[in-house]
Amino acid sequence: MGRAVVAEARYRDWRSSQQPDEQRARRALLRSMGIWTPAFVLLTVGAVYMMVEALDGNSGSWFGFSLFALIGVLSGFSALSAFRDWFSEPMETTGQMARKWRKFDLLIFFRAHYVLVSRRVFRVPRLIFEEMPEPGGWVYLLHFPHTNALVAWRPLGEEEARVDDEDGDGRSGLGQDDAWEQRRREREAEASQARERVELPSFGESRDD
Repeated sequence: MGRAVVAEARYRDWRSSQQPDEQRARRALLRSMGIWTPAFVLLTVGAVYMMVEALDGNSGSWFGFSLFALIGVLSGFSALSAFRDWFSEPMETTGQMARKWRKFDLLIFFRAHYVLVSRRVFRVPRLIFEEMPEPGGWVYLLHFPHTNALVAWRPLGEEEARVDDEDGDGRSGLGQDDAWEQRRREREAEASQARERVELPSFGESRDD
């Protein structure tokens, strides 16, 4: 009995850690700034050093310069996005789930979960990933605009999605059912194009069909 209680408590703690909220999202932004800002500074110093070495006649240093510069740009972009979100307010996105996939990050030691909604890529906890609908389902997402750090989400039923879609389109001259059906076909075409167009670099990617 005691082990069952402990296991249940651990499960509740784990589940709560998987649920996004604005405070947790801001802590994630703070961690990103703490990781990527020093990395950007160090990589920039390394790139400058390699460039000086290359200009002094050590042609092999150009490879090191290119490597440091490339990773430094990516680190700087991540740090800047986190800084911008720190001073931003969450925004809303409503759309169809275009794609769900998993891939290994951080030298294949960590498996991350991603979803594609309205041409935005969101990295989500595993529990949320499993609870989200399959591609084609509608979802409401509250997130920060630059890093797409998730604050809240919920699935949308067909009727609710229809109302949101009609409010956003402001269509006239078509009946509600005709407008919804036309927009649904357009969204399905967009989702199909997005799945073909969006390909992210990854190690050991496995896709959920």
